[in-house]
Amino acid sequence: MSHSYIQSHRLTALPTRLRTTLFLVCIAFGLAACGLFPTKLTATTPEGKVHELAKLVAEKPGDVELRNRWYREREQAINALSFEAEAANAKGNVAEAKQIYARILTLDANHPKALDYERAGEREIILRKQLEAAKQKIDQPKEALKLVRDILLEQPTNEQALALERQLIALETHARAALPQLQTGLSKPVTLELRDANIKVVFEALSRATGVNFILDKDIKPEMKASVFLKKMPIEDAIDMVLTSNGLQKKILSPNSLLVYPATQQKNKDYQDLLIRNFYFANTSAKQCADMLRTILKIRDVYVDERLNMLVLRDRPEVLALAEKMIKAQDIADPEVMLEIEVMEITRGKLQDLGIIYPSSLTVLNSPLTLEALKNLKSSNIGVSPNPSIQFKTTDTDLNLLSNPRIRVKNNEKAKVLVGNKVPVITTNTTANVGTSESVSYVDVGLKLEVEPRIMLDDFVSIKVNLEVSSLGEAVTLSNNSRVFNIGTRNASTILRLKHGETQILAGLIQDSERKNADKVPFLGEIPILGRLFSRHNDEKQKTEIVLAITPKVISNVTLPEATFSEYWSGTETVISDKPLLNTTPMTPALTRGQQIREQQLQRQRELNEPIAPPVIESPDTPVPPEASIPSPDALPPPPEPASTFPSSNVTPTVPGMSNNVNGSGVQEQSPTTLPSPKVIP
Repeated sequence: MSHSYIQSHRLTALPTRLRTTLFLVCIAFGLAACGLFPTKLTATTPEGKVHELAKLVAEKPGDVELRNRWYREREQAINALSFEAEAANAKGNVAEAKQIYARILTLDANHPKALDYERAGEREIILRKQLEAAKQKIDQPKEALKLVRDILLEQPTNEQALALERQLIALETHARAALPQLQTGLSKPVTLELRDANIKVVFEALSRATGVNFILDKDIKPEMKASVFLKKMPIEDAIDMVLTSNGLQKKILSPNSLLVYPATQQKNKDYQDLLIRNFYFANTSAKQCADMLRTILKIRDVYVDERLNMLVLRDRPEVLALAEKMIKAQDIADPEVMLEIEVMEITRGKLQDLGIIYPSSLTVLNSPLTLEALKNLKSSNIGVSPNPSIQFKTTDTDLNLLSNPRIRVKNNEKAKVLVGNKVPVITTNTTANVGTSESVSYVDVGLKLEVEPRIMLDDFVSIKVNLEVSSLGEAVTLSNNSRVFNIGTRNASTILRLKHGETQILAGLIQDSERKNADKVPFLGEIPILGRLFSRHNDEKQKTEIVLAITPKVISNVTLPEATFSEYWSGTETVISDKPLLNTTPMTPALTRGQQIREQQLQRQRELNEPIAPPVIESPDTPVPPEASIPSPDALPPPPEPASTFPSSNVTPTVPGMSNNVNGSGVQEQSPTTLPSPKVIP
């Protein structure tokens, strides 16, 4: 008879109910196996897999596991597509980002970011064209910067706009330092000499010499006088020096028109134009930056929005330009470091337990004990405790407790690690006329580590380390039957300075303990040598050492700002400006007495058309003869060299060196005269 026939015969011989049960068990195992091996998806794209699962969920609406898998797959697909869309948008691939967001909407029709991007698609194209227009106007930094800032008002994180803004700010800063703010013709030098002249006459002379129109405020004092001695000085610097030395301010009305007014607080409020600018921060606290701006730039109109981490400023454009540079230098991400810490507690112990345990107490087995039972007390009714035994035991312990946390910490921030338990401590408080109350507090027992790193620019890390290792000791019962515990503690505090990737090991926190216990039979255990037969000795030695190894790894360090945002002009003590109040042309060095005499001789020879004698090289030690002393300024003839010529005008100020003629009609005419050249003032 074959083996298959025997198996078939055995199954047939089974009862019908048992065969049915076995059949159902097989079906259950098959269904369980199907659950262990989920449906394999054939789609290759993330949204394709989600759509396949959606169809399966629609076919099996009661399958909870399948529905949960659909939720997980959809969430993972949306996250992956969102990451791809953001990367494409950052690179400027608007069309690709739009397609990816459209794929997201097929998975989640209410996805907020995808909907916002779809609505802002047309606006994104406009901003992209505006950015291209700004790039075309890079030779005009002011106009291009205005276009870029309009883009950043809507998209503060646009990387291309931010990069172009930095480039334009650098160009604008260079342009402000090198070029005048008025018309380009004001960079030519001017020579002017006015002594104790009325301030209006000074501006009249400057207007004729430079072609700049001056509008004087009515509050400028008519009796104000000024002395001006300028030689080959740029016109704009000459105007600024006259204004500053006489307590005046200017406001540019047009490329060739200036408003001049007294530099008082009220006049500044009346004439100075103020600008409002919003600053958003990614890393720095807006409140902290506001304090810095109030201290350095003396900005008063400051509003801090802590919810958006935003700063609103209202001040002059020059002040806001300085504030922008300061903010860009401050809004830098904090450096971070990864601290790899290994804490090892090495315990070595040796236990020796030798001797004989004798009974230490007698007890009556039947209880309660009556007087009648006491009369019939026998040895069978008396028990001893503990049972006699002989101890021969020696134990060696070598225990290593390892904790290996890895902590990522920001610069100058504390990080804490606790590996252990919280032990409750009950405190009883007694109050008169109230009663007794108990409170529970918890004490940390175990390994407690606190680190505070400070990251240097050279990738060195200064770390303040506080290590505490505590252990729970014996319990102590108080008078009110409450229990407290003795806690043993070992502490170590230090400051380390380690290089990136350098490992430092701190060791030496050692605790030695030695315990000796002896259980002896009275009197017999005290006998020398023989007493060991009537006693039990328990000797225990334990040595514990704490070892700390710490390795810093700098993840990110301080990114220093560009030189444009690190050093720049800020005006004077009283007037804040984004450019210096100085002459941009090289100053003419002062002449020595011998050089002055030589210059006078050359001037006279030019007037007489005489041959010029070779110069005499004087030595610093050669004394000047008495006859070569410099004559007084009034004795020198006026030089014939031309100077700035004033155009004719009906205004005839009295200026030294200017002559007025009267024509035949009785109207005074001003002949084209020249301003005298600067003289040597004794």
